[in-house]
Parts: sequence; C-alpha cells; structure tokens
Amino acid sequence: MRGATKHPDALATGLLLATVAIWGSIAQVTDVAAGHAQPLMLTALRAAPTPLVLLLALPFLRFRLPTGASAWAFTAIGGLLMVGVFLSGFTEAVTRAGPGNAIVVASTSPFWVAIFSRLVHGERIRPRTAIGLLAGFAGVILIFSSQLGSHAGAGRTAVGLLFALAAALGWAAGVLVVKAQLTRQPDTDLLGVVAGQYLIGGAVLLAVAFGTEGSGGATWSSGQLWLAVAYISVVGSAIATVMYFAALRLTSPTRATAWSFLSPVVAILISIGLGDAPKAAVFAGMAVTIVGVCIVNLPQRAARVADAVGEPSAVAR
Repeated sequence: MRGATKHPDALATGLLLATVAIWGSIAQVTDVAAGHAQPLMLTALRAAPTPLVLLLALPFLRFRLPTGASAWAFTAIGGLLMVGVFLSGFTEAVTRAGPGNAIVVASTSPFWVAIFSRLVHGERIRPRTAIGLLAGFAGVILIFSSQLGSHAGAGRTAVGLLFALAAALGWAAGVLVVKAQLTRQPDTDLLGVVAGQYLIGGAVLLAVAFGTEGSGGATWSSGQLWLAVAYISVVGSAIATVMYFAALRLTSPTRATAWSFLSPVVAILISIGLGDAPKAAVFAGMAVTIVGVCIVNLPQRAARVADAVGEPSAVAR
C-alpha cells in the first residue's frame, strides 16, 4: 500500500481502468433487466441494495458515514445527482435508445465537467487537455453516428438520447460536488460518502418508483432480473463507484472523468464478443477515443509540483 501511494498516477490509472471495464458492461446487463421491470423501478432496484451491501461490509471496510449538517448536505446533493439523476436517466436511455446509444452519450460527462469547472471554479483548461477532450468527444460522436436509429424509431431514440444527456450532466455536476466535499472536508471517508449518497438517492428512487408504478413495476419472480440487479447494483454501483471516487482523490475531475470516454469502447468490444460486429466508423471512433484519453492523462509537471507543495488544483478551489 505504501508503494502505491508513492505512485498516485499509476494507482489512479489502475482504478480507472477497472472502473471503466465494469461500467462498459452495465448497459448490456441493464438492457436484459429492462425486459423484466419498468425503467424507474429498475433504477430503484439498482440503487437501493448498494448502501445495504456497504453497511454490511462496514466491519471489514471500517468506514465512517458523514457527520454534521454540512457533510450530509454535500452527500445528499451528490446522491441526488449521481444516483437519482444519472442512474434514472441512464436506465431510461438504455430502454428507449438502446445500450450502445445510451452509454455513448452518457459518456460525454468529461466534456461537461471541463465546462462546469471553467464556469464554476474558473479552472483554466490547458491546450493539451482541451485537445484530448475534443478528440475523445469526436470519437464518441463517430461511434454514436453509426448507431443512431439502430435500436428504435427516430422519435423514441431522440428521447432516449435526451435522457442520456441528462444523465451525463447530472454525473458531471455530481463530480464537482464530491470534489468540493473532499477538498473542504479532507478527513471525509470516501466509502462513507458513497454509502450516504446511495442511502439518500436509493430511498428517493424507491419512494418515487413505488409511488408511480406500484408493485406492478417489475416481474418479481424473474431470476434473470435478480441476477442482473445483483450485478449492476453490487458490482456496477457499489464497487465501481468506490474505485472511481478513490481515483478522484488522486487526480482532477477532468482527468478522471475523461476515462469514461472508454466506456463505449468496452461496450463495443462486448458487442463484438456477442457476435454483433460494429461498422468501420465505430472502430475509427474507438481509436480516436483512446487517443483522446491518453492525451488528457499524460502526466503534467505543473500538477506534480502542486501536489508536492500541498497546493490544491484549480478545480478544487
């Protein structure tokens, strides 16, 4: 562990690679589960078990839940954005526009993080970072262009893409909230924040889902549903989110979220494995996306100097 802390960039890269691999598989599993539950109920079923898993593991993980009104305010806002808005928007997008389209548009969050950071914190976007973000965004558009309309009618697909965009915006805003919380309260326990977010976000989603859809919102006897829910909840939500936030503590929000551009690449590779070969434009988009992420994540000397003297990055101010 001590050796890992001496190489924060390498540790952050490893955590983000694992996170992206998991997130890239979530869309296909969600699409399978959507055949057995309404989107809102499925989202609630994904979010609700996550804090329970974390709380059951508390004796082993030894984390602390947030304490104090300020800490819970940050946690609640982050939970509503990163659990409520993101998960519900993403699930709706999968069911309306298909897994490929949903994950592609939802993966544009790095672009919005960079813009929000500039508008809210006045963070200067370095030319190299801007080039990397634009390259990654261009790669996503290439992938998107070959998939539009392949899953549903144009109108239904367009609505699904709007949900996916809302998910991306919710996640980007939530990233900045979490970063602000960790900066203002450096002793914050990361796992505690994740558990708190899902406690609040999951409770709200459950109340809304049962209030609007009732008990008929899912086929409760379906074993396929529960297997899918177990994966997207425990692995896709609990484990992947903890790894992502751990990486966020080691790097900036812009660099961390840039890795989410690779989620569509993972999703396409899974599709290939399932026998669904993509078009040439998709392969081109994958290549451009990888180049963009590499550019954004190249070590920056200024950032290393700032870390050495204990100064927060611009986005953390």
